[in-house]
Amino acid sequence: MTKYYLRQRHSIDDGVNIVFDSDFKASYLVSGRSGKKSDELHVQDMSGNVLVRIRQTSYGILPRFTLNYRGHIVGSISFTFGHLGDIVYVRHLGWLISGNFIANRYLIYHNTKKLLSVKPESRPDGIYNQLTVTFDSQAPVHIAIAALLDIWGVKSNPLTAIKWLPGQNRTYKLTTKVH
Repeated sequence: MTKYYLRQRHSIDDGVNIVFDSDFKASYLVSGRSGKKSDELHVQDMSGNVLVRIRQTSYGILPRFTLNYRGHIVGSISFTFGHLGDIVYVRHLGWLISGNFIANRYLIYHNTKKLLSVKPESRPDGIYNQLTVTFDSQAPVHIAIAALLDIWGVKSNPLTAIKWLPGQNRTYKLTTKVH
């Protein structure tokens, strides 16, 4: 098992996200965006070669995405009603993603084999998603899916609009009314 660290989207301002390995050396680059039809996310190696593309094929309440690995479509992802429920299925690969996508705590399974676990980790320079990948050869695909879920988790989380999440450098005083 290999660990990677992907900075959460609400912790970065630019469009490029560096993925670090367990020694905190740069391993992959994630770029692109999601939200409109034909938008793409890319995962590149450090030489700039695009390994994975996730392309948005529809938008709205039930967005759909195609998963392209090294020039071949290997799967598709679509969110169900409830926007980000607790379960997402990756067609063609037979992967089941379950957990809390807003809190960035989820697992990817194929049958009974755990392929990926994701959990947030706070570091001095921001909040990262710690990705524990079972098969290193699948790492770019898992990184792409984690980046997509991070973006959609932030979009569906009402607390991000008012900047109440840790690491957003804003504090609010809670007030109570006395009757």
